[in-house]
Amino acid sequence: MTDLKSPVQVVLQDAVYEAWLLSVDGLPTIGFEDNAVMGFVCLFEDAATLLRRWRDLETKLLTVHASSLQKAGEKTWNVYSVFLCSSGADDTQLREIRWIEEDLERTRKIAACGLSTRDEIVRALLPLLPIQRQPLLDSEDFDITQRLRKRIASIAPD
Repeated sequence: MTDLKSPVQVVLQDAVYEAWLLSVDGLPTIGFEDNAVMGFVCLFEDAATLLRRWRDLETKLLTVHASSLQKAGEKTWNVYSVFLCSSGADDTQLREIRWIEEDLERTRKIAACGLSTRDEIVRALLPLLPIQRQPLLDSEDFDITQRLRKRIASIAPD
């Protein structure tokens, strides 16, 4: 099993979140927050444990941090519960893990298994991260490029 604590924390900090380590019911957890978003990343040993415990951990985190959440104002609309594990999952488990993200009660949710590389962690956390790549215009998009340049020149000639 890959230890996800450090790489997840680094990815969040690279995205300009304040991130700190917690422990909830013996599971490593990372709290994170910026000006608009806050939440928790719970790290599990395997998919079965994630599926069995995610709902109780979400409830516990919300209960334990209720006073902080009440003071967060508008940010409480953007509270995320993230559930990750490095081990893989079978097809049934993967389907159930996708269903977690469709649960719209209490917090927004992200769930993923089989994470071992930084790129896989980034891909799992994409809803929380700034845009990762700038679009490139192909040569066939020359007309669009010309129109864009003219528009920019009219807005900011210098």
